[in-house]
Amino acid sequence: MKHISVLAAKHLGVIACPANATLFDAARMMDEEDISSIVIVDDKGYLRGILTRTDILRAALERPADWEKCSCPEWMTKEVVTVPPTASLEEAARLLQQKHIHRVVVAEDDGTGLVPLAVLSARDIIYHLVHNR
Repeated sequence: MKHISVLAAKHLGVIACPANATLFDAARMMDEEDISSIVIVDDKGYLRGILTRTDILRAALERPADWEKCSCPEWMTKEVVTVPPTASLEEAARLLQQKHIHRVVVAEDDGTGLVPLAVLSARDIIYHLVHNR
């Protein structure tokens, strides 16, 4: 794997949802953007969690009568695996393998909190393995 930084491999930008949003709000955003996860941020834009399609499915199965009214923090993963923008694709790939996850959030610490910059998925890494040989 060539030494490519995660930011060179992934365009900047992240689809984020405020922490006070409902699962329905997050699901609608994920559907509209055709993404499999969404970053959850506080009112200052700092990373608070990540919510996946699987989290929403779990909520819909466990609380079929009112899943859409549930808050994102109730179902999101709060301990988000992150990498700095200087990390290499190889470092990110190793994290995915070690932690048995499908994505990491590229985030920068501004001294107050983590600011999400991008979400890098296994799919993104596979794309670069195929197209940047």
